[in-house]
Amino acid sequence: MTAVVDTGTGLTASLARTLHATAGELNSDAVLGAESLLLHAFRISITGRDLPGASLAWKTVAPNSGACTVIGRATGVSGPDAAFANAVVGHSSLKEDCGPGGLREGSHPGTYVIPAALAAAEIADAGGRSLLRGIIMGYDTVSRVGAASPDGIGRRRFRPVGVLAPFGAAGAAAGVWNLGPAAISSALAISANMAAGINQGIFEGTMEPYFHSGIGARNGLLAAQLAKSGAVTAAHSLEGEFGFFETYGGEPGSAEALTEERNYSAVTKVGTKRFAACLQNQETVALIVDTAPSTLKASDIVRVTVRRPSAGSNGLLSPGVSREAPFSTMLQAQMSARFTAAAALCGAPVESAAFFRDHFDDPSITAVAAKIDLVPSTDGSVSVEIEATGGQTTLDADVSGTVFPDAAEIRSRFLSDVGPQTGVEAAEAVLNLVQRLKDDIPVAQLSRALALRA
Repeated sequence: MTAVVDTGTGLTASLARTLHATAGELNSDAVLGAESLLLHAFRISITGRDLPGASLAWKTVAPNSGACTVIGRATGVSGPDAAFANAVVGHSSLKEDCGPGGLREGSHPGTYVIPAALAAAEIADAGGRSLLRGIIMGYDTVSRVGAASPDGIGRRRFRPVGVLAPFGAAGAAAGVWNLGPAAISSALAISANMAAGINQGIFEGTMEPYFHSGIGARNGLLAAQLAKSGAVTAAHSLEGEFGFFETYGGEPGSAEALTEERNYSAVTKVGTKRFAACLQNQETVALIVDTAPSTLKASDIVRVTVRRPSAGSNGLLSPGVSREAPFSTMLQAQMSARFTAAAALCGAPVESAAFFRDHFDDPSITAVAAKIDLVPSTDGSVSVEIEATGGQTTLDADVSGTVFPDAAEIRSRFLSDVGPQTGVEAAEAVLNLVQRLKDDIPVAQLSRALALRA
């Protein structure tokens, strides 16, 4: 085996030292953030285990037995297969966690950080504090890489999840295993070679976007394993002439953003979706669900104008967001600003991914969607103007907190949604185990509960 050599040069080494220096700091805010993100991820995975992408992932890995857990499945698989399947499950509902859009915070980091951390913990038979350390470090890793990455990555139309997932997953596994700075640096360098992911699947509404998380989680876990075994890697894999920033973005990244001093953990800055729809549609749907007149009938709608920014957290120009009918897949409907707004106006259960699976081509909703105009706002505001037979209504309340429920609300949603699926006792058991991770209980206890094994 070739020894890892820490030359101390290059941005991967600088980032590795930054991450390692704070890896053991399980402060109360970070722990609460990690617990909340775990509960959200487990909730959407347990309730979404039979969605098309999740079912296909399980069908793919099920023949390969092993000791690691796929959430909601009693049969174990290998660590890499578990990371892949759990990541796909976590992305299949479109209710995952979310950064503010683009590369920031790794887009949907829980879809790959948490599966990689859980697999790494099971492989090592680790305790709860190691799992928490891995999750916190994984989020911090991809937050910093996302902040440092050039905007050219987006302009070249790479999908943030696919490009950034290996970094977050590798950071998570490295954190669980408590790797040193040299090995972390190597894991990050290897991750730079595994970045991939285009947006055509998002645009057409097919399954590839789910697999971005799965492949990223699996590859990040592998990157950490290779680094742990002693892989020798390029010192300038991020900033070099042929490195990640220049290759994917066509321009330098920000060394300062990569290693800047922070007084917070990234797990405290990531939101969680309320509705089974694209991030960019969350506030629009919340405006309708929370503030539209209760007397409004879909049959009375004459015209609707949705005004919101072209880019950012409410952007109209993200792939698939401006799609018009026909809608031939659930993902097309979930991405479409028109369909999601129309579904909310029709009183459909837009919190449910199963609704979109079963009703993506609903003619009554499609008819309302055809009456919706999308107009860019120039001041960053989000509003919905509804012209109905009885008059005009403008919805413009501040619902910017939609994707930031507090910890109590996340716990409530977990029990409310998971209880009917698993039984109240089983749901409460998972909740209790997540809250006891900081006491360093064996992760195997949590894994058994997640597999729904007695």
